[in-house]
Amino acid sequence: MEDVRLSYSERGAVQHVLVARHLTRTGTEGKEKATDFIEVDGGFTLYLGGDEHEHSSTLTALRGTLDEASLRLVAEDDVVLENAAGDRLETEYLVWNEDSNRVYTNRAVTIYTEDGVLHGQGLESDGRFERYRILQPTGELTVPDPR
Repeated sequence: MEDVRLSYSERGAVQHVLVARHLTRTGTEGKEKATDFIEVDGGFTLYLGGDEHEHSSTLTALRGTLDEASLRLVAEDDVVLENAAGDRLETEYLVWNEDSNRVYTNRAVTIYTEDGVLHGQGLESDGRFERYRILQPTGELTVPDPR
């Protein structure tokens, strides 16, 4: 499919929206548990915690794979995750898992905040990139004087 918008809701409230340039859906039927996978390429945006107009964060990448049963997305190539506070994560590989409310990667990361730029190897975060931890941080961060 081309130029696709998929909306994921819970009890009538939109939780996430996936907007993709090119999408291929594959599934396994006839097995004990059917699974649907979505492969996305040509660029996509996943709006987390709402729709395109009101959301808590956005995840963009050039390509990815989404397991619809567990809402586990593996994003690759030019991955950017930005939260409502304006913190911006850049990496080449990122996993977002809605079931565990977790975002993680073991690859190099760069995070831009209003206080500076952080670099590191690996990251763990809550699902909306509001609280995060760089596993092997490098770089400088200005800490305000408490006085």
